[in-house]
Amino acid sequence: MFTILIRDVMDAKETILTARQLEILGLRSSGMSTEEIASNIRTSTKNVIIIEAAMHRKLERAANTMKLVQEGGLASSVIIDTGTHLLDAVRSIIDKADESHIKLRGNLLDLMSSIRTYAGNNISGGLLTKPLSVMLFKTGRWIVTA
Repeated sequence: MFTILIRDVMDAKETILTARQLEILGLRSSGMSTEEIASNIRTSTKNVIIIEAAMHRKLERAANTMKLVQEGGLASSVIIDTGTHLLDAVRSIIDKADESHIKLRGNLLDLMSSIRTYAGNNISGGLLTKPLSVMLFKTGRWIVTA
């Protein structure tokens, strides 16, 4: 289930969402209805709707912020296609950083660890099973999303 995946990969402190919002997101992504989610987490359907609305507002603001950062030239992004080997993904990220004149903080192992952490279930036999997006910031930091 998605909720377990979220807890295995990161905790709520690493996101803009609360633990409850992540829990509801996971339950929703597993196909549960509002009523089923409410029953599962022992709250009202109205409360689930309120929590989801707040979550969607946060996600929209985060997306707008990322768009502003990227369009403002403060970051570059690279999309790694399905079927790409993990080592080739790392090479593509490093090449994009070089092309964008970004000196990445950390080393190759740090970058590979980030990919494994955030794309874990989307890697099989060393190959990506879903596209991967990496945002490279001028500060040298990066964000991996699957």
